[in-house]
Amino acid sequence: MPETNQELIENFKAKAALVNATVVEKSSLAEALAYIVDVCDTKQAAQLLSDENVEKGPNGPLGCPTRATKILAAPDLDGDSFTKLESLCEGKNISCIRENLRKHLAGIDVGVSYAELGVAASATCMAKTDREDVRLAGMISEIHVILLDKTKLYPDLPSIAPQLRAHMSDGQRSYTTFITGPSRTADIERVGAIGVHGPLELHIILLEG
Repeated sequence: MPETNQELIENFKAKAALVNATVVEKSSLAEALAYIVDVCDTKQAAQLLSDENVEKGPNGPLGCPTRATKILAAPDLDGDSFTKLESLCEGKNISCIRENLRKHLAGIDVGVSYAELGVAASATCMAKTDREDVRLAGMISEIHVILLDKTKLYPDLPSIAPQLRAHMSDGQRSYTTFITGPSRTADIERVGAIGVHGPLELHIILLEG
């Protein structure tokens, strides 16, 4: 098993702070799942930014109705892990989903996905997002949570060139996504805005290998 590089971890965490990403370390997937459920349970319910035929709660800060039941989307989790996630959500008014995220485009509370690797120099996560549900989990959720193995941290972009070449040379069409911090833009009068094109928050959970 590859060794954990503490210097890379500290550099990754420092750079993540600069781009408004939250980084936590967990010793097991079980601890990570508990953290994810707590994040979903304590956040304000997602505001429905388009009409959706679901039970609605009170209006949120933007004047849009909120979800009466929060949605936690985890299309990347395997069956056993997803079952554990569902059990942690029992009694918390949270619905867990793994597929058909397109039916919830009005807004998802928390989306969960795995990163293949992380780049310490910029706190960037690289994710394989070939499946539409995995792409949507990181695009239409208010909070995106990424699970990243500590042993898969690299110092900079040039150091991950072999992985990128492998992706591009396998003969299959694929989607590779690079994520650095929550969604942000300054398109309108050069005023910075968070969450315009994606999640309002990014949480990265560094897992023991």
